[in-house]
Amino acid sequence: MKKLDVLCIISSAFLYTLPFLLSDIFWWSIFISPVPLLYLACLQDLSFAQGYAWAVIVFLLHLSKGITVIVQLAGDSWWIGIMLAMSMVLYQALVPALLFWCITRIISFFSVRLLLLRLTLWTIALFLFIVWVDWYCIWIFGIQEGYPLMHPLILLAEKPSLLLLLPIIGKTFLTILYILVPASFTLFLWYKSKRIFLFFTSTLIPWMVCFIIGFTEKQESLWRCHIKSLPCMIHSTTDNPIIAMKIVAHHIKKIITQYPDTTIVIMPESALNIFDFEKRTGLFELWNEQAIGKPIDLIFGSCRKEDNNYYNSLYWIKNGVLQTFFDKKHAVLITERLADWMDCELIKKIYVKDGVSITRSGNNRMPLHISNNNVFIPYICSELFFNEFPDDCYGYMPIIAIVNDTLLSDSYMQKLLLLLARFKAIQWQREIVYVSYGQSLFIDAQGLVKNID
Repeated sequence: MKKLDVLCIISSAFLYTLPFLLSDIFWWSIFISPVPLLYLACLQDLSFAQGYAWAVIVFLLHLSKGITVIVQLAGDSWWIGIMLAMSMVLYQALVPALLFWCITRIISFFSVRLLLLRLTLWTIALFLFIVWVDWYCIWIFGIQEGYPLMHPLILLAEKPSLLLLLPIIGKTFLTILYILVPASFTLFLWYKSKRIFLFFTSTLIPWMVCFIIGFTEKQESLWRCHIKSLPCMIHSTTDNPIIAMKIVAHHIKKIITQYPDTTIVIMPESALNIFDFEKRTGLFELWNEQAIGKPIDLIFGSCRKEDNNYYNSLYWIKNGVLQTFFDKKHAVLITERLADWMDCELIKKIYVKDGVSITRSGNNRMPLHISNNNVFIPYICSELFFNEFPDDCYGYMPIIAIVNDTLLSDSYMQKLLLLLARFKAIQWQREIVYVSYGQSLFIDAQGLVKNID
Protein backbone atom coordinates (compact mmCIF):
# COMPACT_ATOMS: atom_id res chain seq x y z
CA MET A 1 0.00 0.00 0.00
CA LYS A 2 1.14 3.54 -0.74
CA LYS A 3 1.91 5.88 2.14
CA LEU A 4 -1.18 7.99 1.38
CA ASP A 5 -3.37 4.87 1.30
CA VAL A 6 -1.95 3.73 4.63
CA LEU A 7 -2.64 7.15 6.16
CA CYS A 8 -6.21 7.13 4.84
CA ILE A 9 -6.91 3.60 6.11
CA ILE A 10 -5.51 4.37 9.59
CA SER A 11 -7.34 7.70 9.94
CA SER A 12 -10.59 6.17 8.66
CA ALA A 13 -10.41 3.29 11.17
CA PHE A 14 -9.56 5.65 14.02
CA LEU A 15 -12.42 8.03 13.21
CA TYR A 16 -14.87 5.12 12.96
CA THR A 17 -13.84 3.92 16.45
CA LEU A 18 -13.52 7.30 18.19
CA PRO A 19 -17.26 7.74 19.02
CA PHE A 20 -17.25 4.42 20.88
CA LEU A 21 -14.12 5.22 22.88
CA LEU A 22 -15.35 8.69 23.90
CA SER A 23 -19.10 8.28 23.57
CA ASP A 24 -20.06 11.09 25.94
CA ILE A 25 -18.08 13.62 23.88
CA PHE A 26 -18.09 12.33 20.30
CA TRP A 27 -21.34 10.33 20.06
CA TRP A 28 -22.56 12.71 17.34
CA SER A 29 -19.60 11.94 15.09
CA ILE A 30 -20.97 8.45 14.42
CA PHE A 31 -23.03 10.13 11.69
CA ILE A 32 -19.90 11.24 9.82
CA SER A 33 -17.28 8.71 10.96
CA PRO A 34 -17.85 6.34 7.98
CA VAL A 35 -17.30 9.21 5.52
CA PRO A 36 -13.47 8.86 5.19
CA LEU A 37 -13.83 5.17 4.38
CA LEU A 38 -16.62 5.72 1.86
CA TYR A 39 -14.77 8.61 0.24
CA LEU A 40 -11.60 6.53 -0.07
CA ALA A 41 -13.64 3.73 -1.65
CA CYS A 42 -14.93 6.22 -4.23
CA LEU A 43 -11.38 7.26 -5.08
CA GLN A 44 -10.00 3.77 -5.65
CA ASP A 45 -10.72 0.07 -5.42
CA LEU A 46 -9.94 -1.27 -1.96
CA SER A 47 -8.12 -4.57 -1.66
CA PHE A 48 -8.38 -7.45 0.79
CA ALA A 49 -5.19 -6.23 2.48
CA GLN A 50 -6.56 -2.71 2.90
CA GLY A 51 -9.83 -4.07 4.29
CA TYR A 52 -7.95 -6.34 6.66
CA ALA A 53 -5.75 -3.49 7.89
CA TRP A 54 -8.78 -1.23 8.41
CA ALA A 55 -10.69 -3.91 10.32
CA VAL A 56 -7.70 -4.90 12.48
CA ILE A 57 -7.30 -1.30 13.62
CA VAL A 58 -11.04 -0.93 14.26
CA PHE A 59 -11.28 -4.11 16.35
CA LEU A 60 -7.96 -3.50 18.07
CA LEU A 61 -9.11 -0.08 19.26
CA HIS A 62 -12.70 -1.03 20.05
CA LEU A 63 -11.71 -4.20 21.92
CA SER A 64 -8.72 -2.63 23.70
CA LYS A 65 -10.37 -2.86 27.13
CA GLY A 66 -11.48 -6.43 26.44
CA ILE A 67 -7.93 -7.32 25.42
CA THR A 68 -6.64 -5.81 28.67
CA VAL A 69 -9.13 -7.91 30.66
CA ILE A 70 -8.15 -11.14 28.88
CA VAL A 71 -4.46 -10.43 29.55
CA GLN A 72 -5.07 -9.52 33.20
CA LEU A 73 -7.15 -12.65 33.82
CA ALA A 74 -4.28 -14.75 32.43
CA GLY A 75 -2.04 -13.59 35.31
CA ASP A 76 1.48 -14.96 34.97
CA SER A 77 0.50 -16.50 31.66
CA TRP A 78 -0.09 -13.03 30.22
CA TRP A 79 1.53 -14.01 26.93
CA ILE A 80 -1.22 -16.61 26.44
CA GLY A 81 -3.76 -13.83 27.04
CA ILE A 82 -2.09 -11.62 24.42
CA MET A 83 -2.00 -14.45 21.88
CA LEU A 84 -5.65 -15.33 22.54
CA ALA A 85 -6.81 -11.71 22.35
CA MET A 86 -4.85 -10.95 19.19
CA SER A 87 -6.14 -14.14 17.57
CA MET A 88 -9.68 -12.88 18.21
CA VAL A 89 -8.88 -9.51 16.63
CA LEU A 90 -7.27 -11.11 13.58
CA TYR A 91 -10.22 -13.46 13.17
CA GLN A 92 -12.79 -10.68 13.50
CA ALA A 93 -11.03 -8.71 10.76
CA LEU A 94 -11.41 -11.50 8.20
CA VAL A 95 -15.05 -10.92 7.25
CA PRO A 96 -14.69 -7.13 6.69
CA ALA A 97 -11.63 -7.86 4.56
CA LEU A 98 -13.63 -10.38 2.52
CA LEU A 99 -16.38 -7.79 2.11
CA PHE A 100 -13.85 -5.31 0.74
CA TRP A 101 -12.54 -7.96 -1.65
CA CYS A 102 -16.03 -9.00 -2.81
CA ILE A 103 -17.17 -5.44 -3.52
CA THR A 104 -13.97 -4.72 -5.43
CA ARG A 105 -14.42 -7.90 -7.47
CA ILE A 106 -18.04 -6.97 -8.25
CA ILE A 107 -16.98 -3.47 -9.33
CA SER A 108 -14.21 -4.92 -11.49
CA PHE A 109 -16.32 -7.72 -13.01
CA PHE A 110 -19.15 -5.41 -14.05
CA SER A 111 -16.80 -2.51 -14.86
CA VAL A 112 -18.71 -0.17 -12.57
CA ARG A 113 -17.60 3.40 -13.24
CA LEU A 114 -20.65 5.39 -12.12
CA LEU A 115 -19.75 6.96 -8.78
CA LEU A 116 -23.27 6.69 -7.38
CA LEU A 117 -23.34 2.95 -8.02
CA ARG A 118 -19.87 2.44 -6.52
CA LEU A 119 -20.88 4.38 -3.43
CA THR A 120 -24.09 2.35 -3.18
CA LEU A 121 -22.13 -0.92 -3.22
CA TRP A 122 -19.72 0.26 -0.54
CA THR A 123 -22.61 1.56 1.57
CA ILE A 124 -24.20 -1.89 1.37
CA ALA A 125 -20.85 -3.38 2.41
CA LEU A 126 -20.74 -1.12 5.46
CA PHE A 127 -24.31 -2.08 6.35
CA LEU A 128 -23.43 -5.80 6.07
CA PHE A 129 -20.38 -5.19 8.27
CA ILE A 130 -22.58 -3.62 10.97
CA VAL A 131 -25.10 -6.48 10.80
CA TRP A 132 -22.40 -9.17 10.85
CA VAL A 133 -20.68 -7.69 13.91
CA ASP A 134 -23.98 -7.16 15.71
CA TRP A 135 -25.51 -10.60 15.07
CA TYR A 136 -22.96 -13.16 13.90
CA CYS A 137 -19.30 -12.36 14.61
CA ILE A 138 -18.96 -14.68 17.64
CA TRP A 139 -20.48 -17.75 15.97
CA ILE A 140 -17.07 -19.43 15.79
CA PHE A 141 -17.10 -19.63 19.60
CA GLY A 142 -20.02 -22.03 19.68
CA ILE A 143 -23.10 -19.76 19.78
CA GLN A 144 -24.75 -17.79 16.99
CA GLU A 145 -24.39 -14.29 18.41
CA GLY A 146 -22.58 -11.06 17.76
CA TYR A 147 -20.94 -8.17 19.57
CA PRO A 148 -23.74 -5.63 20.20
CA LEU A 149 -21.50 -2.98 21.81
CA MET A 150 -20.23 -2.02 18.36
CA HIS A 151 -23.55 -1.11 16.76
CA PRO A 152 -23.50 2.61 15.86
CA LEU A 153 -27.10 3.20 16.94
CA ILE A 154 -26.39 2.52 20.63
CA LEU A 155 -24.36 5.75 20.75
CA LEU A 156 -27.54 7.70 20.03
CA ALA A 157 -28.84 6.66 23.44
CA GLU A 158 -26.78 9.64 24.66
CA LYS A 159 -29.64 11.66 23.12
CA PRO A 160 -32.47 9.13 23.34
CA SER A 161 -35.02 11.28 21.49
CA LEU A 162 -33.05 10.45 18.32
CA LEU A 163 -34.23 6.86 18.77
CA LEU A 164 -37.91 7.77 18.66
CA LEU A 165 -38.42 5.62 15.54
CA LEU A 166 -36.62 2.56 16.97
CA PRO A 167 -39.67 0.80 18.49
CA ILE A 168 -41.75 1.77 15.44
CA ILE A 169 -39.62 0.70 12.46
CA GLY A 170 -37.08 -1.56 14.20
CA LYS A 171 -33.30 -1.56 14.39
CA THR A 172 -32.62 -2.79 10.85
CA PHE A 173 -34.56 -0.03 9.10
CA LEU A 174 -33.24 2.60 11.50
CA THR A 175 -29.71 1.42 10.68
CA ILE A 176 -30.48 2.00 7.00
CA LEU A 177 -31.69 5.54 7.78
CA TYR A 178 -28.49 6.10 9.75
CA ILE A 179 -26.15 4.86 7.03
CA LEU A 180 -27.82 7.07 4.43
CA VAL A 181 -26.44 10.13 6.25
CA PRO A 182 -22.69 9.46 5.78
CA ALA A 183 -23.34 8.02 2.30
CA SER A 184 -25.19 11.14 1.12
CA PHE A 185 -22.59 13.43 2.75
CA THR A 186 -19.82 11.55 0.90
CA LEU A 187 -21.74 12.07 -2.32
CA PHE A 188 -22.02 15.80 -1.59
CA LEU A 189 -18.27 16.08 -0.90
CA TRP A 190 -17.65 14.56 -4.31
CA TYR A 191 -20.11 16.54 -6.44
CA LYS A 192 -20.72 19.66 -4.30
CA SER A 193 -24.01 20.37 -6.08
CA LYS A 194 -27.19 21.90 -4.68
CA ARG A 195 -29.22 18.86 -5.70
CA ILE A 196 -26.92 16.49 -3.78
CA PHE A 197 -26.90 18.87 -0.81
CA LEU A 198 -30.69 18.72 -0.82
CA PHE A 199 -30.52 14.93 -0.81
CA PHE A 200 -28.08 15.05 2.11
CA THR A 201 -30.30 17.37 4.14
CA SER A 202 -33.31 15.14 3.42
CA THR A 203 -31.50 12.19 5.06
CA LEU A 204 -31.15 14.33 8.17
CA ILE A 205 -34.85 15.19 8.37
CA PRO A 206 -36.00 12.02 10.22
CA TRP A 207 -33.31 12.57 12.84
CA MET A 208 -34.04 16.27 13.27
CA VAL A 209 -37.77 15.64 13.54
CA CYS A 210 -37.21 12.94 16.17
CA PHE A 211 -34.88 15.21 18.11
CA ILE A 212 -37.42 18.06 18.07
CA ILE A 213 -40.53 16.00 18.80
CA GLY A 214 -38.98 13.62 21.33
CA PHE A 215 -40.93 11.12 23.38
CA THR A 216 -44.23 11.86 25.05
CA GLU A 217 -43.57 12.64 28.69
CA LYS A 218 -44.68 9.85 31.01
CA GLN A 219 -45.43 9.81 34.70
CA GLU A 220 -42.72 8.32 36.87
CA SER A 221 -43.57 4.86 38.23
CA LEU A 222 -44.62 4.86 41.88
CA TRP A 223 -42.46 1.84 42.74
CA ARG A 224 -39.25 3.77 42.15
CA CYS A 225 -39.23 5.39 45.56
CA HIS A 226 -39.30 1.96 47.23
CA ILE A 227 -36.21 0.54 45.48
CA LYS A 228 -32.62 1.02 46.64
CA SER A 229 -29.41 -0.65 45.53
CA LEU A 230 -26.54 -2.20 47.46
CA PRO A 231 -23.69 -2.26 44.90
CA CYS A 232 -21.34 -4.37 47.00
CA MET A 233 -19.50 -7.64 46.37
CA ILE A 234 -19.41 -9.38 49.76
CA HIS A 235 -17.53 -12.65 49.53
CA SER A 236 -17.08 -15.10 52.38
CA THR A 237 -13.53 -16.39 52.85
CA THR A 238 -14.61 -19.30 55.06
CA ASP A 239 -17.00 -22.22 54.83
CA ASN A 240 -19.21 -20.46 57.38
CA PRO A 241 -20.95 -17.57 55.57
CA ILE A 242 -22.68 -16.08 58.63
CA ILE A 243 -20.31 -13.11 58.80
CA ALA A 244 -20.97 -12.24 55.15
CA MET A 245 -24.72 -12.50 55.77
CA LYS A 246 -24.45 -10.20 58.78
CA ILE A 247 -22.47 -7.65 56.76
CA VAL A 248 -25.29 -7.57 54.19
CA ALA A 249 -27.82 -7.17 57.01
CA HIS A 250 -25.81 -4.27 58.43
CA HIS A 251 -25.82 -2.48 55.06
CA ILE A 252 -29.56 -3.05 54.65
CA LYS A 253 -30.20 -1.54 58.10
CA LYS A 254 -28.27 1.57 57.08
CA ILE A 255 -30.30 1.87 53.87
CA ILE A 256 -33.60 1.52 55.77
CA THR A 257 -32.51 4.11 58.31
CA GLN A 258 -31.58 6.60 55.61
CA TYR A 259 -34.53 5.77 53.31
CA PRO A 260 -37.50 4.58 55.45
CA ASP A 261 -39.71 3.99 52.37
CA THR A 262 -37.41 1.25 51.11
CA THR A 263 -39.10 -2.12 50.55
CA ILE A 264 -36.82 -3.58 47.83
CA VAL A 265 -33.04 -3.79 47.94
CA ILE A 266 -31.14 -5.01 44.86
CA MET A 267 -27.53 -6.21 44.70
CA PRO A 268 -25.61 -6.83 41.44
CA GLU A 269 -24.65 -10.06 39.71
CA SER A 270 -22.18 -12.24 41.68
CA ALA A 271 -22.65 -10.12 44.80
CA LEU A 272 -22.19 -13.15 47.07
CA ASN A 273 -19.95 -16.18 46.57
CA ILE A 274 -22.01 -18.51 48.77
CA PHE A 275 -23.08 -21.57 46.80
CA ASP A 276 -26.44 -23.31 46.99
CA PHE A 277 -28.47 -20.80 48.96
CA GLU A 278 -31.54 -22.93 48.27
CA LYS A 279 -30.05 -25.56 50.57
CA ARG A 280 -29.17 -23.09 53.33
CA THR A 281 -32.48 -21.34 53.80
CA GLY A 282 -31.87 -20.91 57.53
CA LEU A 283 -29.26 -18.28 56.75
CA PHE A 284 -31.93 -15.95 55.43
CA GLU A 285 -33.33 -15.47 58.94
CA LEU A 286 -30.50 -12.96 59.34
CA TRP A 287 -32.38 -10.79 56.83
CA ASN A 288 -35.90 -10.99 58.25
CA GLU A 289 -37.89 -8.29 60.02
CA GLN A 290 -36.64 -9.26 63.47
CA ALA A 291 -33.02 -8.99 62.35
CA ILE A 292 -33.09 -5.77 60.31
CA GLY A 293 -36.17 -4.01 61.66
CA LYS A 294 -38.41 -4.13 58.59
CA PRO A 295 -39.64 -6.72 56.09
CA ILE A 296 -37.90 -6.16 52.77
CA ASP A 297 -37.43 -7.94 49.46
CA LEU A 298 -33.79 -8.61 48.65
CA ILE A 299 -32.66 -9.52 45.13
CA PHE A 300 -29.03 -10.47 44.52
CA GLY A 301 -26.72 -12.53 42.33
CA SER A 302 -24.83 -15.63 43.40
CA CYS A 303 -23.91 -19.11 42.12
CA ARG A 304 -25.32 -22.55 42.66
CA LYS A 305 -24.28 -26.08 41.79
CA GLU A 306 -26.49 -28.89 40.49
CA ASP A 307 -25.38 -32.20 38.95
CA ASN A 308 -21.79 -30.94 38.58
CA ASN A 309 -23.03 -27.87 36.69
CA TYR A 310 -22.47 -24.38 38.00
CA TYR A 311 -25.12 -21.74 37.37
CA ASN A 312 -24.96 -17.97 37.66
CA SER A 313 -28.19 -17.23 39.52
CA LEU A 314 -30.48 -14.50 40.78
CA TYR A 315 -32.14 -15.04 44.18
CA TRP A 316 -35.23 -13.38 45.57
CA ILE A 317 -35.61 -13.29 49.36
CA LYS A 318 -38.78 -11.91 50.99
CA ASN A 319 -38.61 -11.08 54.69
CA GLY A 320 -35.92 -13.70 55.27
CA VAL A 321 -37.64 -16.43 53.22
CA LEU A 322 -36.38 -17.71 49.87
CA GLN A 323 -39.07 -17.18 47.25
CA THR A 324 -37.35 -18.40 44.09
CA PHE A 325 -34.13 -18.34 42.11
CA PHE A 326 -33.47 -17.93 38.41
CA ASP A 327 -30.45 -19.35 36.54
CA LYS A 328 -28.74 -17.28 33.87
CA LYS A 329 -29.46 -18.44 30.33
CA HIS A 330 -26.42 -16.85 28.70
CA ALA A 331 -22.70 -17.25 29.43
CA VAL A 332 -20.05 -14.70 28.45
CA LEU A 333 -17.08 -15.93 26.46
CA ILE A 334 -13.85 -16.36 28.47
CA THR A 335 -15.14 -15.02 31.79
CA GLU A 336 -17.95 -17.60 32.08
CA ARG A 337 -17.45 -20.19 29.36
CA LEU A 338 -15.00 -21.51 26.80
CA ALA A 339 -15.77 -22.61 23.26
CA ASP A 340 -15.42 -26.33 22.62
CA TRP A 341 -12.26 -25.86 20.56
CA MET A 342 -10.73 -23.80 23.41
CA ASP A 343 -11.50 -26.51 25.98
CA CYS A 344 -7.92 -27.67 26.53
CA GLU A 345 -6.04 -28.06 29.81
CA LEU A 346 -3.81 -25.02 29.22
CA ILE A 347 -6.68 -22.58 28.60
CA LYS A 348 -8.86 -24.13 31.32
CA LYS A 349 -6.05 -23.82 33.86
CA ILE A 350 -5.73 -20.11 33.09
CA TYR A 351 -9.34 -18.98 32.68
CA VAL A 352 -11.51 -21.55 34.45
CA LYS A 353 -10.58 -20.83 38.05
CA ASP A 354 -11.13 -23.71 40.47
CA GLY A 355 -12.54 -25.69 37.56
CA VAL A 356 -15.76 -23.66 37.64
CA SER A 357 -17.31 -22.64 34.32
CA ILE A 358 -20.86 -21.39 34.02
CA THR A 359 -23.52 -23.56 32.41
CA ARG A 360 -26.26 -21.88 30.39
CA SER A 361 -29.61 -22.82 31.86
CA GLY A 362 -32.78 -23.66 30.00
CA ASN A 363 -35.20 -22.44 32.64
CA ASN A 364 -38.11 -20.18 31.71
CA ARG A 365 -37.86 -16.55 32.65
CA MET A 366 -40.27 -15.95 35.51
CA PRO A 367 -41.93 -12.84 36.91
CA LEU A 368 -41.03 -11.72 40.42
CA HIS A 369 -44.34 -10.87 42.08
CA ILE A 370 -42.88 -8.58 44.71
CA SER A 371 -46.37 -7.36 45.60
CA ASN A 372 -49.77 -7.03 43.96
CA ASN A 373 -48.67 -3.81 42.28
CA ASN A 374 -44.99 -4.57 41.71
CA VAL A 375 -44.06 -7.32 39.25
CA PHE A 376 -40.60 -7.42 37.67
CA ILE A 377 -38.84 -9.64 35.13
CA PRO A 378 -35.25 -10.65 36.00
CA TYR A 379 -32.36 -10.40 33.54
CA ILE A 380 -28.80 -11.23 34.55
CA CYS A 381 -26.15 -9.07 32.87
CA SER A 382 -25.37 -10.40 29.36
CA GLU A 383 -28.94 -11.77 29.02
CA LEU A 384 -30.03 -8.16 28.58
CA PHE A 385 -27.18 -7.15 26.28
CA PHE A 386 -27.07 -10.18 23.96
CA ASN A 387 -30.82 -10.71 23.45
CA GLU A 388 -32.00 -8.94 20.33
CA PHE A 389 -35.59 -9.32 21.56
CA PRO A 390 -36.96 -10.07 25.05
CA ASP A 391 -37.06 -13.80 25.74
CA ASP A 392 -39.98 -13.42 28.10
CA CYS A 393 -43.68 -13.16 27.36
CA TYR A 394 -44.64 -10.49 29.88
CA GLY A 395 -45.17 -7.53 27.58
CA TYR A 396 -44.35 -4.22 29.17
CA MET A 397 -43.50 -5.36 32.70
CA PRO A 398 -40.40 -3.61 34.06
CA ILE A 399 -37.08 -5.43 34.09
CA ILE A 400 -34.62 -5.84 36.95
CA ALA A 401 -31.16 -6.20 35.42
CA ILE A 402 -28.29 -7.12 37.74
CA VAL A 403 -24.88 -6.57 36.14
CA ASN A 404 -21.28 -7.40 36.99
CA ASP A 405 -19.13 -4.69 35.41
CA THR A 406 -16.16 -4.92 37.81
CA LEU A 407 -13.74 -5.94 35.05
CA LEU A 408 -14.73 -2.87 33.03
CA SER A 409 -14.65 -0.28 35.82
CA ASP A 410 -14.10 3.34 34.73
CA SER A 411 -13.70 2.38 31.08
CA TYR A 412 -15.44 3.26 27.84
CA MET A 413 -16.93 -0.26 27.76
CA GLN A 414 -18.70 0.32 31.07
CA LYS A 415 -20.30 3.41 29.49
CA LEU A 416 -21.22 1.42 26.39
CA LEU A 417 -22.97 -1.20 28.56
CA LEU A 418 -25.20 1.51 30.00
CA LEU A 419 -25.86 2.99 26.56
CA LEU A 420 -26.84 -0.46 25.31
CA ALA A 421 -29.18 -0.90 28.30
CA ARG A 422 -30.79 2.47 27.48
CA PHE A 423 -31.06 1.40 23.85
CA LYS A 424 -32.78 -1.85 24.91
CA ALA A 425 -35.22 0.05 27.11
CA ILE A 426 -36.32 2.08 24.07
CA GLN A 427 -36.25 -0.85 21.64
CA TRP A 428 -38.27 -3.11 23.96
CA GLN A 429 -40.36 -0.28 25.46
CA ARG A 430 -39.62 -1.56 28.95
CA GLU A 431 -38.52 0.20 32.12
CA ILE A 432 -35.26 -1.19 33.47
CA VAL A 433 -33.89 -1.15 37.01
CA TYR A 434 -30.16 -1.32 36.22
CA VAL A 435 -27.93 -2.31 39.15
CA SER A 436 -24.20 -2.81 38.64
CA TYR A 437 -21.14 -2.15 40.78
CA GLY A 438 -20.39 1.05 38.91
CA GLN A 439 -23.90 2.45 38.39
CA SER A 440 -27.38 1.99 39.84
CA LEU A 441 -30.05 3.61 37.71
CA PHE A 442 -33.68 3.66 36.69
CA ILE A 443 -34.03 3.64 32.89
CA ASP A 444 -37.47 4.46 31.53
CA ALA A 445 -38.90 3.32 28.18
CA GLN A 446 -37.64 6.56 26.64
CA GLY A 447 -34.04 5.81 27.56
CA LEU A 448 -33.88 8.52 30.21
CA VAL A 449 -31.97 7.69 33.37
CA LYS A 450 -32.29 8.62 37.01
CA ASN A 451 -29.98 7.58 39.80
CA ILE A 452 -31.16 5.14 42.44
CA ASP A 453 -30.45 7.27 45.50
